[in-house]
Amino acid sequence: MSNAGPSSSSSSSPRRPSLPSQSSEAVIASIDSPPTKVTSAIIKHGKYIALGGVGCWWVGLLGAVRKVLDGERGWVRRVLVLGLGLHVTTITIFLYLVLFLPWLRGYIPNYLNWQKSARLRIIVPLLTTTILLGWTCLVVSLSQAGKRTMFESAIDAVKGLGNASLEQMEGAEGLGVFKAMAGATALYTLTLGVLGLIPAPAKAPVRVKDN
Repeated sequence: MSNAGPSSSSSSSPRRPSLPSQSSEAVIASIDSPPTKVTSAIIKHGKYIALGGVGCWWVGLLGAVRKVLDGERGWVRRVLVLGLGLHVTTITIFLYLVLFLPWLRGYIPNYLNWQKSARLRIIVPLLTTTILLGWTCLVVSLSQAGKRTMFESAIDAVKGLGNASLEQMEGAEGLGVFKAMAGATALYTLTLGVLGLIPAPAKAPVRVKDN
């Protein structure tokens, strides 16, 4: 059986997996259907690693995360920790799908028909939830650093929307809304690019129905 997975029809025109623009099952299928050659896999997923790495560097994501973890003691720090925890959960779910099932269970789930699978009916919505909530928590915490309370942040957000002013929504110690969104997206892009380098077994069949 060929190495092409259930997403072979879309692999000819890959799109950047900036989140949350793509559905989780499409991202999984793309990750778990590596090209036949190692060099092709590096080219295919390496651009996501490069884009994500450059994005993280450009916004100073690592420094911003350390600044919040070391300097904040209130709700902003708790939201950031939650976001990082959800990101780790997302990675764990992806590893289960692209590493555990193909290599240890010996099959690749049919991601495009995930509604018919008893396992994927739970995993795909859970994965979508962890991605969306994790991304949102990262954006909120990194953009609102310096705000003393959630109430203050909510009031400023309403005022900022009314005045069409991003600056009014931002915390004094934060990255800003735009950079926080760019940084969170870059982190997920980098993560998905790295996970995409995990090869699927050459002879693992695509499981049509998973009871």
